[in-house]
Amino acid sequence: MASEAIWLCDERDSARFFAPIFDANAAEQLIVAHLAADRRVLGTGSYLSQCPVSINVPLRELIGDMLRYDSKAMVIAHSHPSGDPVPSEADIEITHQIAGMLRPLGIRLLDHLVFAEGGEWTSFRRIGWL
Repeated sequence: MASEAIWLCDERDSARFFAPIFDANAAEQLIVAHLAADRRVLGTGSYLSQCPVSINVPLRELIGDMLRYDSKAMVIAHSHPSGDPVPSEADIEITHQIAGMLRPLGIRLLDHLVFAEGGEWTSFRRIGWL
């Protein structure tokens, strides 16, 4: 049985897609949705942190997944176990690094969502940071 296609057309679609994935009691986690040109989800990558308060973005793995899925766009999301969905300076910096890395490859970073316990989230796109 084939799975139903999912499109991430805006931050609300992305929030509905990512929210069930995050466990409020887990260490910080990064999820990447790899998208086709029409914003259909092709697959995801999930990266857990060994540290409960930060995560290193595994760029080599991320690039491998981008090639495997032939990504045309991406949406990234991560959890803040602290309970605060406000992006940190490190979140802002890595988001701009990833967007800059993707640009020459013709891949768009459509959004970065930060989730906190209780379902609160922040969208970089919605607040104008992407």
